[in-house]
Amino acid sequence: MVFVDTDMLSIFGKVQRLPLLFAVFETDVLHIAAAVEKEVKSGVSKGFPFSRDIMALQAQGSIQTHSPNAADQGVMSILPNSLKAGESESMALCQRLNATFASNERRVMHHCQAHGIRCLNLEDMLRMLWEFEVLTQSDVRHLMNEIETADRLHFRAPNEVFQ
Repeated sequence: MVFVDTDMLSIFGKVQRLPLLFAVFETDVLHIAAAVEKEVKSGVSKGFPFSRDIMALQAQGSIQTHSPNAADQGVMSILPNSLKAGESESMALCQRLNATFASNERRVMHHCQAHGIRCLNLEDMLRMLWEFEVLTQSDVRHLMNEIETADRLHFRAPNEVFQ
């Protein structure tokens, strides 16, 4: 089971490559926290096309939303206030459900590690796309260029993806 945060969804959504998220995790269904759904819906109201694409996947059943329970709320209460609601909810749900969390936020990675939650960042996922032969190295490099352009994201060490 894999939970994806808003940032990761938007990165792949902006380059119209949401299907790669399903391919890299070899699943037909991705999971999001209720707060992530709220953030995506906010993007729809702001006119972001990728947000509509995400909601269409949810309507098809390919993205499932989970709400935190009382135990999750307890976990969330000990997480730093600097985390966004979607990040906190996702981390708590991942801890309870023993799921993996896909996030590209360094602070999230740090807190996941501290709480024993498996977390993958964008570089991890790009490496997996190549290692699992979903894409060639050339295709991954092209995808990285697309992401840098669409998301104004800069890869500090792009060659590390291929090591």
